[in-house]
Amino acid sequence: MNLLSGMEKFGFSVDGELDILADEKPKKEAAATQKAAPVVKQEKDFIIDKKVRCPVCDKEFPIKAVLATKLKRLEPDFDLRPNYEHVDKCKYDFMSCPHCGYSALDTTFSKIDTARVKLIRAEFCPSFKPQKEELADTYSYEYAVEKFKLALICTMKKRAKMSEKAYVCLKIAWLRRAQLKELEGNKEADPKVVEMLQKEYDGFYAQAYEGFMKAISQETPPYCGMASEAVEFMLANMSVYYKKYDAAMKIIARLIQSASTSRKLKDKCVELKEKIVAEQGE
Repeated sequence: MNLLSGMEKFGFSVDGELDILADEKPKKEAAATQKAAPVVKQEKDFIIDKKVRCPVCDKEFPIKAVLATKLKRLEPDFDLRPNYEHVDKCKYDFMSCPHCGYSALDTTFSKIDTARVKLIRAEFCPSFKPQKEELADTYSYEYAVEKFKLALICTMKKRAKMSEKAYVCLKIAWLRRAQLKELEGNKEADPKVVEMLQKEYDGFYAQAYEGFMKAISQETPPYCGMASEAVEFMLANMSVYYKKYDAAMKIIARLIQSASTSRKLKDKCVELKEKIVAEQGE
């Protein structure tokens, strides 16, 4: 039965059965079959603009910061270097005042006492030459390394703890390693640049290793905000990197025997111990 019969006099000829849902069905089917365009996320999608006040010169300056809550954490490197999808967060783990030059790890930048502020003002600021610079959408590796090197000079000038100096060195080494990884297999990479990156990686990594080894024997944990177990496990892995197996085994034994070491970390220590035994066997 044609439910719209009689509408012919108004100029509408409707044949067949009435189905008021007919117009909606094709749209739903189209929506179901249509593939959503893939969203390509970029580093800048995770970066925000912030302003920070310098505790040394009391001037405000802009920085780029990472929206950590949006990051997807990936498997860390052997020495616990954190990795994230789309962003190398290590590039943003510093703060550097463009006015007076005071620079530090982002976790320690504001945690500076009056005595150390005086040291920075007296022994660092007079030599610092401000540079004209505009912040890009994201930090480059070279920009980040440059600022971390300023942070290292500041840590030495303000008589910071060994663990802080070692951590800054480690950050620089991690950044250089990331650059070297990017250049792997790139036939157009300048050999001189690769050589320079490798030398800086080796140099800063060695400074970090020796610095942290000294810190755990002289300082009370946490070490620059890091738990002692994490630092010691990191050092065990770094010792293996340098083929200092005896040092690695001592650290592993200490971690396994410690009541404060988590079961998960103890399991990782056992795995590292097996790796050492295998390498020594070879």
